[in-house]
Amino acid sequence: MKVFFRNEEGVSSLIEYIMLSVVCVGFFAILFLNSTQVFLDRPNEVVVEDEFTDIGNMMSTMITDMYVILPSNGQMETEYRIPALAGTGTYHINADAATSDQIIEVISYSTGKKVRVTIGGIASTMPINGTAQSSSTEHMISYDSTR
Repeated sequence: MKVFFRNEEGVSSLIEYIMLSVVCVGFFAILFLNSTQVFLDRPNEVVVEDEFTDIGNMMSTMITDMYVILPSNGQMETEYRIPALAGTGTYHINADAATSDQIIEVISYSTGKKVRVTIGGIASTMPINGTAQSSSTEHMISYDSTR
């Protein structure tokens, strides 16, 4: 019986080639089916999340800078620009009062992504409320301490 299993004269090069080809085709089929997720979707998610964080940090920095130089009795206006698209979709910026601190949310309703950035410690002295859409690139923040 051992002689039967050790005899390899019946194995042809054609069968070896067919078996190797089936394994390679199977490997490339699995790779092809998963390539969209691995090479396109996940990197796009990372880029959009980073861009949302950058936009939220920009808004937080701008509001904090305004707070530092605000006149005690007067008004101030500043213009700012934001990108029209983050990744492939539009987004919405919302300044919302949370229970402990001020929060800026950057939300994409098309992809469902949401990033929250806090504004450090100025919520108790200067309430901040407002929204902005990315459909327009130019926006303005205004403050009037006389009201």
